[in-house]
Amino acid sequence: MSINSSTLKHRFFRASGWAVSGHVTSQVLRLFSNLIMTRLLAPDMFGVMAIAFVFITGLSLFSDLGITQNIIQSRRGNDPAFLHTAWVVKILRGVLICFLALLVSLGLHLAAARHMVAPDTVYADSRLPMVLAVISLFAIIQGFESNRLSLAWRHLDLRRMTMFDLVTQILGLLVMLTWAVLDRTVWALVWGTLAGQLIRTLLSHRLLPGPADRWAWEAEAFTEIFHFGKWVFISSILGFLAMNGDRLILGGLVGADVLGQYSIAFFLATALQQLMSRFFSGVAFPALSEVVRNTPEKLKATYYKIRLRVDALALFSSGCLFVLSVPIIHILYDKRYWDAGPMLEVLALSLIAARYELAEHCYLALGLPKWLTLQKTIRLLVLYLAVPIAFFMYQLPGAIWAIVLSMFSIVPVTIYANSRLGILDVKKELIVLPFFILGWLCGKLAILGLRVVVGP
Repeated sequence: MSINSSTLKHRFFRASGWAVSGHVTSQVLRLFSNLIMTRLLAPDMFGVMAIAFVFITGLSLFSDLGITQNIIQSRRGNDPAFLHTAWVVKILRGVLICFLALLVSLGLHLAAARHMVAPDTVYADSRLPMVLAVISLFAIIQGFESNRLSLAWRHLDLRRMTMFDLVTQILGLLVMLTWAVLDRTVWALVWGTLAGQLIRTLLSHRLLPGPADRWAWEAEAFTEIFHFGKWVFISSILGFLAMNGDRLILGGLVGADVLGQYSIAFFLATALQQLMSRFFSGVAFPALSEVVRNTPEKLKATYYKIRLRVDALALFSSGCLFVLSVPIIHILYDKRYWDAGPMLEVLALSLIAARYELAEHCYLALGLPKWLTLQKTIRLLVLYLAVPIAFFMYQLPGAIWAIVLSMFSIVPVTIYANSRLGILDVKKELIVLPFFILGWLCGKLAILGLRVVVGP
């Protein structure tokens, strides 16, 4: 059945409104929680938790078959047999991830005990193996999440998803903050994270509409899931190594306190990037998939209608944050975290490259995830070669510049791929660049205004 384009447009803008407003609210809640937690806990605790969660994320992506993307993209995405099979695959995958995380935890303990890691780095921290072992339960809990979440994304039902996300986030944050008040150790972060995921999983089966999940298996459905997922699997492995390589590498070069400060800078620098990612995956990807299924000749026009608005926001924000990074850190955090200011200044430039993430979802909508693999391979090579070299030549500042450079390394690949696929418009790629200068000027004006109000 054909989908009327005006109906898609209406659902797209309605979903966009919910996605943006919901994510902004979510980020405000995260910032509020972060400000409280950083006053209750020391930087080294955030460093240990950052590495533990990077391992869990990595193991998740090392076994990723793109199930949510498949449900969104597939013509069988509403078929109960397909959904039940996908749910079973998710559960089995969660158990596998937990088991692998326990093995990694044991390996870290033995490596530290046998002095195989530098004693002043995060990997030598005595808390890390046990934190990782406990946080591994996150994967099992997440595996039981209902497929109703994926169906909501498929149908652009962002109103329900936004309300669901906010309710579960608030409940999870309340648990974490309460725990931190009672026990000012890294375990407040661990148990708070697990409690938040447990709440989300339980409520996903209660608050969202859709067919109930069942333990069932269909060979044909699994074949489709595996066929789609094999490229996503490769891309996800490379994506993890690229997206989390900064913390993996820095964890072996700096102490837990420095990595904790970097985590704060990373959190602030990627706040807008996470909004863009949520918009791309939750709104743009389903819309692009629908265009590909019904009116593929409109793909390029739809792609740039989305890109131009996002590009303007990303470039303006990058220029503004580049100027305001140090004052923001000094205003929001105590002196233990002030070294995050210069880090945030450099990381702010990564927003310029982040706008090209939409191309990844366009490739998925076209059923061509191999282009994601090429993108992430290039970034991976640049990251793992440049960061260690830059660190040993220029210490931490050099390493952070190399991290940002790795993010820009995908831009030539993306432009080439878009050209091959007929979705490149050079004029529209260039016309938005002045927004960075505009953001930079606004940041300078904000600095001047701040000096007038509070003094030098």
